[in-house]
Amino acid sequence: MKISNHLLVGENGEAVSFVKSPNYSSNVSPIYLIMHYTAGTSASGAVSWFQNPGAQASAHLVIDRDGTIVQMVPFNRRAWHAGKSKWGNLEGMNQYSIGIELVNAGKLRKNSSGQWVNWSSKVIPSADATVAKHKDESAEAGWHEYPEAQIEAATKVGALLHKTYNFTDILGHDDVSPGRKVDPGPLFPINSFRSIVLGRA
Repeated sequence: MKISNHLLVGENGEAVSFVKSPNYSSNVSPIYLIMHYTAGTSASGAVSWFQNPGAQASAHLVIDRDGTIVQMVPFNRRAWHAGKSKWGNLEGMNQYSIGIELVNAGKLRKNSSGQWVNWSSKVIPSADATVAKHKDESAEAGWHEYPEAQIEAATKVGALLHKTYNFTDILGHDDVSPGRKVDPGPLFPINSFRSIVLGRA
């Protein structure tokens, strides 16, 4: 996999799946990589949402739970993934970042039957959920786990993006929008991910 003209392509030049989102704007100066979860359970749902002009949202990449990658915005265009956000003296982080959405149900709660469910009441198998505490919260909650294949794909593409755009750092949505957002959540291994992608391991 490589990057050609701000698009992901395979080693033989064939395009990695690209589904264009209408939700993007002018040029971006990507100095950060920002990680998110979709809060849903399917890549098709996330891709469909980002194709909807009414969503007013998008990401550069959506990575499915099996590691399949869909690009939706070229890396030199501003995707609308971070919303109201700031980091240091920068405000509006869409202008300064590439955004990756990982298909993950995110924060979970128990329904009346004792099953783990996400915000839309979609049941998540108990084997795929772990109780943990978010760094910005005082109480534990259920969280949807990230499969190894998905983390591997994100790490591989993250390293490729860093090689191309030379990020200053990797952040979570919860870093740039604290109190408003909790993704990618406590189960995403952001410290080891950052070390590997930025070559600090």
